[in-house]
Amino acid sequence: MIIDLADEAAAPGDQVANVCVVGAGPAGISLALELARARPDWHILLVEAGGPDNASDREKDIYRVTPVGKSYSVLEISRRRKLGGTSAHWGGWSKPLDATDFESNPGWDVPAWPFGPEELAPWVPRALAWTDIEGDFFSVDPLRQRHEEKLLSLGAQSRLGEHLFRFSPPTRFGDRYRDDLAAQENLSCLLHANLYQLSRKGDRITGARVRSLDGASVHITADRFVLALGGMETTRYLLNLRGDEAADGDGIHSPHLGRYFADHYGLRPGVVLAREGLRYHRFGDDSGPVMPVLTFSASDIRQHGHHNCCMMLHARSEDDSLLASYGGSAALGFAGGGDYWHYRVQMIIEPRPNPASTLTLTEERCELGLRRMQLAWQPHPADFDSAYALFSTLGEELGRTGLGRSRLAKPDSAEVRQNVSGACHHLGTTRMAARSEDGVVDPDLKVYGTANLYVASSSVFPRYGYANPTLTIIALAARLARHLAGNGAGAAT
Repeated sequence: MIIDLADEAAAPGDQVANVCVVGAGPAGISLALELARARPDWHILLVEAGGPDNASDREKDIYRVTPVGKSYSVLEISRRRKLGGTSAHWGGWSKPLDATDFESNPGWDVPAWPFGPEELAPWVPRALAWTDIEGDFFSVDPLRQRHEEKLLSLGAQSRLGEHLFRFSPPTRFGDRYRDDLAAQENLSCLLHANLYQLSRKGDRITGARVRSLDGASVHITADRFVLALGGMETTRYLLNLRGDEAADGDGIHSPHLGRYFADHYGLRPGVVLAREGLRYHRFGDDSGPVMPVLTFSASDIRQHGHHNCCMMLHARSEDDSLLASYGGSAALGFAGGGDYWHYRVQMIIEPRPNPASTLTLTEERCELGLRRMQLAWQPHPADFDSAYALFSTLGEELGRTGLGRSRLAKPDSAEVRQNVSGACHHLGTTRMAARSEDGVVDPDLKVYGTANLYVASSSVFPRYGYANPTLTIIALAARLARHLAGNGAGAAT
């Protein structure tokens, strides 16, 4: 059932639920439906601040954030206050995190994930189903059997690795699952339901209040609450819940809350010369659209502490000093004949968790009475060291194998570092950890120090990799549904 609080005549009375999920983006919608289907004896409440259409300027103003220091140019476009959340502008890029993304880097000052990839692997098929992705493998090996000519012959001893992206159509969750939400008898979805108060007594959230901007207000009582409002707004509500209390404890009182803000960002360091027809970018396969990418090998990441960045290659027309006309010449050290092309290298950088990169509250309040936030986005300086090391390694491997050459076109500089822009992935500010002293939420996504408050968001990621977070967010949501259901119903099949 879907109820729009903007329609006062349809507004319900106070609500009682077994679980209240706040935020109807990919995490919230998948979590609410998984729970409702797993527990038909429960009432699930899903509340969304927006409606089916794009937010008005008035609605957007509620989550206005002030940047301080470095510019964050995607700040205004990176959130969508509507049913379906940021899936409304999602590009569909999808892949699980790599194995090394779950591992702590000994050079970093915070631990990584409190479990390995095997913990999320059973939930990836659920995430693929939610996002309408047909293919189910993310290794390049099956692809190589069908498209050998499109990939580099790196060899087993290469310092480079290869991984695979897949693509959702992309699925717009608000459109795709609106009928499912309406038809689910034990689920109520409230639209234009702006959360403006969480009530806390001891270690429990005892209630919540939501309202439309001009209409009805509803009080919600639930056994458990889940914040799935996106990385920034989830963090904002937890900071507002803490208020002026000290940041010297667990959960909402954790000094980690609001720190380590990160986003993926790109770099185009140079070009390579390699044989024609390489397809380290999106192309069609029998299993659906795919995109191989080049990375450090896992052994190189573990041995040298590199960030897990990736590279795509885009063919371009160029007749400069990389000697395209001599490509394939054995006298020049090339391994094979044929035509050679120039490729622009596009990178996605894994950001290192930086405690100086923060979301904090200001004294200004929005229309709902909540304190606003300011963002101090500070990418870690070491991010670029790994990115340029990966490009250098690509050049070394091309030279070693005779597969090509590289040229650095945009050397590392203060200007390069200053001008990077984010990819709308809000990461890290409610980090997950095995111990309360290392994070904000536990491995089950429950906020430390609380009995019934959970987070379903990319803000829980303690290490970020280079992959778009949506697939992992949904896998975490499916896993959380199984945990909350409590009887094993909803387990992956």
